[in-house]
Amino acid sequence: MSSRSRTIEHPSGLEIKTPLLVPSFSSKGFNMSRNGKSEIWEQMLFCTEFLTESMLVSAFDLHYGHVPKASEFVCTEVTFIDSGGYETSQVYDLSGVIRTPSNAKKVSSWTEDSLMRTLNEWPTQYPAIIVNYDHGMHRKSLEEQIESAQKLFGAHKDKLNDFLIKPVTKDSHYIDLSIIVSKIYALAPFDIIGLTEKELGNSILRRMQNINRLRNELDKAGLDKPIHIFGSLDPVTSILYFLAGAEIFDGLTWLRFSYHQGMAIYSHNYCVLNDELGIHIQDKQLAAKSLMGNIYFLSNMKHAMIDFHDSNKFGEFKRLGYPNLGKEFERHYSTFKSSLKGD
Repeated sequence: MSSRSRTIEHPSGLEIKTPLLVPSFSSKGFNMSRNGKSEIWEQMLFCTEFLTESMLVSAFDLHYGHVPKASEFVCTEVTFIDSGGYETSQVYDLSGVIRTPSNAKKVSSWTEDSLMRTLNEWPTQYPAIIVNYDHGMHRKSLEEQIESAQKLFGAHKDKLNDFLIKPVTKDSHYIDLSIIVSKIYALAPFDIIGLTEKELGNSILRRMQNINRLRNELDKAGLDKPIHIFGSLDPVTSILYFLAGAEIFDGLTWLRFSYHQGMAIYSHNYCVLNDELGIHIQDKQLAAKSLMGNIYFLSNMKHAMIDFHDSNKFGEFKRLGYPNLGKEFERHYSTFKSSLKGD
């Protein structure tokens, strides 16, 4: 099996157990009020009562005041601070359903210096994992990405670093794994290696294959570093990517949908399928119940993944609610393994 589970030690002394499922917050795809606050503002404050292990927030949103200050919302053991690449791009993750226009002035003025200032302002009492600078309008060679990331991370040694690898040209929709493999030893300085789900390939199978190839190449080079898939917090695909060798997953799916029996469903249907609710529940109450239910589901899912890693039994995924889920994962994992034999 390619699945991994490990304990990562943060410079603060905090021990972080993988697989890690990271609820994300981003202003992109959500409405903005006239005073510049994102509609996720209230959701972030609400979730301080329930999130405990990890979360992700964008440095772009922190910089422009789209979200509360760290002292108001940080409630988890560790916080991922993303680089703003998602918010400055015209690309939406695979769960994106609402497309709101970006503020062109803010996008154009988001620079590496902006990211550095935002990270410098982060309160030291909150353990953080930081992501290298990325801008949706720019592309750099892998060598330039590595050089830029090392400069940024070198100034923040009190934090873990997460090197997000991006396509090298504007015309590239996907990462070129052969380029990454050719520079595999250059990844040695980084704590975590990141890739976006959407840029991994044009099918679930191709994305699994690329994750697995990167995992194997890192292992052969003696680089035992976890792989982080950005934009993937769907119960089905996150588990498939875990089976292929990834360990950290974040995304906005948990804000946009409701998790039910191992699947992400339209949130307004959650009250119909959940026996404890019902169609009489008001929308605001339903939204709150969905968020709480999703947080609980992610915790349950993490433990199912860990137990699977220990037992190699697909039946561990039955606990997610859908009786045949384990069999479906086993069937698709078999397809994935067969595809590797032909490479």
